[in-house]
Amino acid sequence: MEFETKDLIIRESRFEDCDTFYEWETWPEVTEFFSISCRQTKEDVYQKFFDDQANEASEQFTIILKDTGKPAGRIVLGDLIPGWKGEIWRIYIADKELRNKGLGGQALKATMDHMFRDLDMQRVYLDFYTGNPAEFLYKKMGFTEEGVLRGNCRKDGVLHDVHLMSIMRDEYEEKFGK
Repeated sequence: MEFETKDLIIRESRFEDCDTFYEWETWPEVTEFFSISCRQTKEDVYQKFFDDQANEASEQFTIILKDTGKPAGRIVLGDLIPGWKGEIWRIYIADKELRNKGLGGQALKATMDHMFRDLDMQRVYLDFYTGNPAEFLYKKMGFTEEGVLRGNCRKDGVLHDVHLMSIMRDEYEEKFGK
């Protein structure tokens, strides 16, 4: 499965992508707002890849720059129940130099298109830590905050508040068309 945007190719992740994921996920600027432990090992990344690959309710994608063919980010979807709901569990553009150029918006929109059109979702949701700068993008793309789960995530021994947001099919269609 593959999607294209103006600047990106978003393809299914492959095992050989895992070393790149591991490298990115050692960078504080990537992991700051995710529940990725600072003690995550390469083997942990491999195991998560295989677990998600074996799970019918998960999909994982690698974001590739069209002009260079270079990997730029990652998407992991979970809790996928076609015809009902799914979660954008992880989505990021890794390199800080590539951020704030519209690539995250393109990746998020392509992901939403896939979930609503290909998987026939009625509800797409995501969550994020307080202070995540991507909150602006989520709101811009039509997500509505449902609430804050206080102390809901533990990362390296610290509890974090998690903001829950969703977009429903009718809201998506009103914003982006059928």
